[in-house]
Amino acid sequence: MIRMSRPRSGAMINRRRNGRRSRVSLGIVLGAVLLFLASGCEQIPKTMIATAEARWQRGDYLGAVQEYERLIDDYPKSVLADDAYYAIGTINYLYLDNYPKAVEAFRKVVADHPASLLALEARRTLAEIYEKKYQDHRKAVAEYQQLLERTPDRAVAEEVQYRIGEVYFDQGDFDQARIEWDQLLKQAPQSRWADNALYRTGTTYFLQGQYREALTVYQDALKRYPDSDVQVELRFWVANCLEELDRLDEALEQYRSLQAIYPNPSVIAVKIRNAEERLRTAALRQTVPLASPAGRE
Repeated sequence: MIRMSRPRSGAMINRRRNGRRSRVSLGIVLGAVLLFLASGCEQIPKTMIATAEARWQRGDYLGAVQEYERLIDDYPKSVLADDAYYAIGTINYLYLDNYPKAVEAFRKVVADHPASLLALEARRTLAEIYEKKYQDHRKAVAEYQQLLERTPDRAVAEEVQYRIGEVYFDQGDFDQARIEWDQLLKQAPQSRWADNALYRTGTTYFLQGQYREALTVYQDALKRYPDSDVQVELRFWVANCLEELDRLDEALEQYRSLQAIYPNPSVIAVKIRNAEERLRTAALRQTVPLASPAGRE
């Protein structure tokens, strides 16, 4: 039997090592080539995006949409496809009033590009379209709920929670609106939407004729959010509640304190006049003696 010498064995090992190095080097080269080709393949979509944006800026909205659509047709796997779909949706929504096309485009972003940074924005705009343009409250809430579950942004989540309450309010479901706003107030009492949530909660009670409950909520909002931009409105509705509860002296005092700051002075003037008239009528009733029953002196 012939035994192989160590040098030969070492040479064989070196050849194997060299072979592995060659394969690794080849892999690196191929990877670099593929990366170069991929980046090169994106040059045309980038140019098309730039052309579309230029048309958009010039006010050629249909031309911009056509350019974005051409990108999608020619380069459906491009990393810029989600940008193109989102732009198509935005132009159709904001400039062309073509809501079905807008919904279709935003849906493509959500369905085909769920990992895209634009997916959450697309879902938010879908909810807005369903809420404001179609008045489809069920679909609006569904989109807002999906966004609420997926967004990592706390500020966005707080706004969405508030918007859900608004959708229920608009369809007259005041009880569910209060549930949504109460959830926001519990989770984020210092949210930029919290003062409006409490204000709107009071409004639901007022519209249901529950004036004591409304008054309590409005007064609570005034105390909790003294710097709120709805402070004047809160004071106005406190006065309304007092008037409805026949606490006319207090209501009149509140209305008078709003004369110089309420955005619609004529409304305050009418409110003051009505409250003063009611107080005069009440005073007359107290001073005029009751008529004697018939047949008696």
